[in-house]
Amino acid sequence: MTEQQLLTLFVGIIAICMVFITMVIVLIGINSMKTMLKIQDFMTHVQNELSFLSTKAVLTLHEVNELLINLKQETRSLSEKSKLSLHELHDLISYLHDETKELALKASNGIAKVTMGSLAIGAISQFFKKKNNS
Repeated sequence: MTEQQLLTLFVGIIAICMVFITMVIVLIGINSMKTMLKIQDFMTHVQNELSFLSTKAVLTLHEVNELLINLKQETRSLSEKSKLSLHELHDLISYLHDETKELALKASNGIAKVTMGSLAIGAISQFFKKKNNS
């Protein structure tokens, strides 16, 4: 082999390597384009899901807010009802206290009258015993 043939062989090997490297680069480019398309589809899907989830979260927060407002109103009305019940209970206890005091006074007056009556009967009895003995 002459130098010319050796040079041609060497240039041929370099050309084949360049074609091989170019094909590898082209295959890598095609695969990266496919991967980029898949990533783009995935990102679109994720954005749609996040949008859906954020919409659901906003709706849920709105419902929770309405529930809290309703609970606050219910609590307020319960609070008003509790106040009214406490006032009614206070009035009832005051009435019972007054009635009990009045009944105690009546009972005390009755006991005093009975005591006085029994003392009077005892005195009359003593008086008649003395007259009968004399």
